[in-house]
Amino acid sequence: MAQLPFNWSELDRSTLCSMFYSLNSEIVGKDLSPGQIQKRINKHVKAHLPVKLKKCIHAPTTKGFVFMGGVYYSNLDRKGLPAIEVNFNYNPTDSKLKLTQYRFKRMAIRFADVMLHEIVHMRQFRARNFKNIPGYQSTAELTKERKKQEYYGDRDEMGAHAFNTACELIDRFGYDTTTIGHYLDTFECRKHKNSTWCDYLKAFNWDHNHPIIRRMRNLIMRQLENAYYGKPFKTTNHLTY
Repeated sequence: MAQLPFNWSELDRSTLCSMFYSLNSEIVGKDLSPGQIQKRINKHVKAHLPVKLKKCIHAPTTKGFVFMGGVYYSNLDRKGLPAIEVNFNYNPTDSKLKLTQYRFKRMAIRFADVMLHEIVHMRQFRARNFKNIPGYQSTAELTKERKKQEYYGDRDEMGAHAFNTACELIDRFGYDTTTIGHYLDTFECRKHKNSTWCDYLKAFNWDHNHPIIRRMRNLIMRQLENAYYGKPFKTTNHLTY
């Protein structure tokens, strides 16, 4: 089956963020149920992108917030079907939400970052003809710690998270590679919420000398220029069909 006729290489962080945020007048400041919010988002996003959207009731989600995550399905992509799914998670006790301008803007940024994360995965799988590669094997004793390390140490995840982390750092410091390099070599990330770099350090016991942490630092530094321009790749390879 032919691949979806969509040029993913045209999408950048600013475009995705603006596209999502343009829905603000229909949601911001209004008392809406999760279903009503989701219906508006679904209609708007699907008019622009061939993606799957899913409403999830997820207890750990902070009350009054909507949290997004994403999935890329290589088996669907191989068949030419919509292969990127964005999940919208709502707290089960939220019968109504009134989202502020600030919170909706943060949602728009999160949407862009989730989309680009999954687009990185799309390119990874397409580039190797949808073949899987061996994952990272953690030697941690505790099962929970081992699973977390194997997720963050996976080569594909490192590639996608490196771009996301580079975007976070550009947002925080601008395109200042010296300051960013210093930040990555310290524990300053503990001061910031929702820091991907902090998640990595925590997963690998705050060890800057761990091979995964060293490799991840290099990947992030190499992605800073791409993050500045809002695209994880300089070429259109594997993204234009």
